[in-house]
Amino acid sequence: MKVKEHLKLSIIIPILNEEERLEKLLPYLKEHTSNSEIFVIDCNKSIDKSKELCDKHSVNYVKSEKSGRAYQMNKGAKLSNSDVLMFLHADVLPPKTFEEKIFESIKSGTNAGFFAYEFDPSNRWLSINAKFTKKNGLFAGGGDQCQFMTRQVFDACGMYDVNYVIMEDFALIRKIQKKGYKISIIQDTATVSSRKYAKNSYLRVNLVNFIVFMAFLLGVSPITLKKMYSFSLK
Repeated sequence: MKVKEHLKLSIIIPILNEEERLEKLLPYLKEHTSNSEIFVIDCNKSIDKSKELCDKHSVNYVKSEKSGRAYQMNKGAKLSNSDVLMFLHADVLPPKTFEEKIFESIKSGTNAGFFAYEFDPSNRWLSINAKFTKKNGLFAGGGDQCQFMTRQVFDACGMYDVNYVIMEDFALIRKIQKKGYKISIIQDTATVSSRKYAKNSYLRVNLVNFIVFMAFLLGVSPITLKKMYSFSLK
């Protein structure tokens, strides 16, 4: 596939009551992008001031007809006119160079990818987790790693599977891998909130993640995976 010389990026952020995170994320994204478009896709259940923040920062705010990250991200992709799509959690800050690095990666022949990350606040144990995000292993590509891909790859792989109410990102990255597309990990790190570890514990979160991921690989239904995860973590 011939890559355009001048690419355009769309940043798609699914949310549910993420006012606190958007207050920091939106001005950060606006500061570190050139002409990228940003879509905040609300699951239509938010009761905070997310919309007001989007209006303040001239960001596209869209209410989704259905809830669920997969459905919300698909809706954002359908509204976008860009060559490259980036899917971002509201509590993740990509590196300042993210736009430039994504374009460099695509122009070098990459079809899709994600960012290594670090935690904030971090500690010795969380730094161990972060090291695993720098390599393309079994657990790579989902969670908080901020996926990006060309629109052609996104469409060819059937978008996010809306049946996955959890782990939709892992499901899509495996489709991309099976089709033989080139995937890269950008080593400039994104910054991920460690709030989940603070609410629970390092051991508990890692154990639950491992159990749910193994169940995912074994073909356990997405609904059951979601129940397992929600029951185990705050």
